[in-house]
Amino acid sequence: MASTSLSRTPSSTGNRRTFTLSVWCKKMSSSQMNFLGAGASNAQNHIQFENNRFQMRYYTSSNNTIVNTDALLRDESAWYHLVCAVDTTQATASNRIKLYINGEQQSLNDETFPGQNGDWGFNVSGETMYIGRRGHSAAYYYDGEMAHFAWVDGQQLTPSTFGETDSTSGIWKWKDITGVTWGTNGFYLKFENSANLGLDSSGQGNNFTLSGSGTRNIDNPSIV
Repeated sequence: MASTSLSRTPSSTGNRRTFTLSVWCKKMSSSQMNFLGAGASNAQNHIQFENNRFQMRYYTSSNNTIVNTDALLRDESAWYHLVCAVDTTQATASNRIKLYINGEQQSLNDETFPGQNGDWGFNVSGETMYIGRRGHSAAYYYDGEMAHFAWVDGQQLTPSTFGETDSTSGIWKWKDITGVTWGTNGFYLKFENSANLGLDSSGQGNNFTLSGSGTRNIDNPSIV
């Protein structure tokens, strides 16, 4: 998937302050690579791997919001469940961005939180959102597998919406997503239709367009 991406340009602006990304992934490289990107070169929005850390970043000439996990994700054979939950309306800065790996909230490294009520470049009318590459340039493509890519517009959710602990093994595993209010630009890509990998299963009809040669693999993120 090293030169493949999916894209969608919202026709309406959703919530730019509160949203959640959840994705199950198996990385096949230690390179910097994006899960989700949006924005121009002077207003870059990234949710990505950088230096084997899970990172969220918003960069402009006057702003550099950035949070990284302390944890390093080096295992290229394992499925990881990653959640990035944002709510810039929170009074406490550390509550404005929360990063989770396999159900556990992570301690953060090199953290600069957004200001209260700060707007991001996601969920913006006319601003293309890209899965698997940067928003402002065709670069830093995601190299690996993804499953159950969910974007919830308007809520800061916890991992329990998307996964659960197996009662026998104690391992974090996938579960079916139910009872979610997806919001204006929310979507849920299961990647289960090989002829239409960008099909939105949330019921919102926010389908993505494939660019490149992405393929559907039969793998199992149910137990990571």
